[in-house]
Amino acid sequence: MGREAAMGGVGSDVGFDGAGGEECTPRTAGTTGASDGGSCATACAPSLASDALDADEVRAGVGDGVFAEAGEDAGADGVSEVDEGALPAADADAEAEAEARARALAEHNALARVFDDVRAQSASSRLVTPARWVEIGLVPAHLTSDEFEMLVYEYLEDDRAARAEAAAAAAELEPAPVFRTATRAVGIPAFLRSADEEPEGAEEEAGEPARASQDEEMCEAGDGEPVGRGDAGAIGGGTESDAAGAKSSGDPDGASSPDGSGGADSPDGLGGSDSPDGSIGSDGFDGSGSVGDSDDPFAGLNIPAGYRLEEIEGEYVLVETGEGEDAVELDIDCEHIATLVGAHSYYVYDRSIMTNTYAHWAFLAAEDDRVVTFVECVREDSRVYPRPLAASSLKNPPFRMTDEDIAATWEAVQASGEYPDVERTVASNGDVYFFSTNHLSPAYAASLAEWDAVERRLHM
Repeated sequence: MGREAAMGGVGSDVGFDGAGGEECTPRTAGTTGASDGGSCATACAPSLASDALDADEVRAGVGDGVFAEAGEDAGADGVSEVDEGALPAADADAEAEAEARARALAEHNALARVFDDVRAQSASSRLVTPARWVEIGLVPAHLTSDEFEMLVYEYLEDDRAARAEAAAAAAELEPAPVFRTATRAVGIPAFLRSADEEPEGAEEEAGEPARASQDEEMCEAGDGEPVGRGDAGAIGGGTESDAAGAKSSGDPDGASSPDGSGGADSPDGLGGSDSPDGSIGSDGFDGSGSVGDSDDPFAGLNIPAGYRLEEIEGEYVLVETGEGEDAVELDIDCEHIATLVGAHSYYVYDRSIMTNTYAHWAFLAAEDDRVVTFVECVREDSRVYPRPLAASSLKNPPFRMTDEDIAATWEAVQASGEYPDVERTVASNGDVYFFSTNHLSPAYAASLAEWDAVERRLHM
């Protein structure tokens, strides 16, 4: 049978369709299957349904075999089943992690703002208490005021301990100092030394200049011989420094450049320069006086939080990053922050701005124990300076006591009987002073009080 006969002929009107090869209704030339009422699709429908059923049976038959073992979780449509409870759990973990990061950032920035505020208050001669952080809104939303108060205190304690440990480690690594003893006379000029004190070899040096300068000893020629006074005169008649410059610049003869500049004998003193205008190379400053191009011109620029530096049309401008101020991590600086623990709370100040003595006085005043504050101030002035304490000084910051407060405090000190060393003296003009007999005698205290109140003004 020929090929055309086997395929029904090239122009045959008989077609085959379906997997079983059933013969379809003959089609005449020029007609389509869509317009034919007894179309091939309708005629072959039973055949196709039979084939689909066979495929289902085959799929069901091998379902218990190797293919089922390879995809046990596969459904009827061939798609693996997804555990519906896994996605919500993963989302919950991601949300918890993001929330933890946000809280850590909020605590970090709150600490940075607290220490900045402490520095500002110390510049105004005021101590800071944790109650202020609640008033100005520095406490993070997820913390209570007590929790944040302990967070700040623990952070300062940990930072102080870490700095002390680092200082101790650095001290251990520092080498021990080496002490040397003098082996010859030091500081005695040669013409004042006796013959016995002359060092060995002095006879050999007789008749020569006293001593070559340090520059002559350190400067060496290219062949390893020192450049002395004789060598300097042989090189173009220039000075010693000119000769050394010629040697070091790679010009053994010390000759000047063809244009008459740049040599060892150059009158402008710019020997060894390779540039025709005499400017310094890239290792130094250029002709404009600026440093080389390797230096960053914005190295010292303090860019605010939430901004970045961007070049637009040849100019650098600050552009917002789109991040809020709370989304940017601030720098924490608490190196000089110190704490004073009181009866009910603690106080914070910056030691680089406020002295420890003033902070102690402010601490006593803030604790509002006027008797203890009064006695501490009287004893400190008598011990340190020594001098009696003027009653009028208690009216100044940080005490701000009135005359009535001072008088009431003195009566309380006397009534308590716990401070027998604190006494009172009055100058001739009526000014009142207090002193401690532990450090000043009554006569000396009275004399100092009279000098401060009356006699000192007579000599002004």
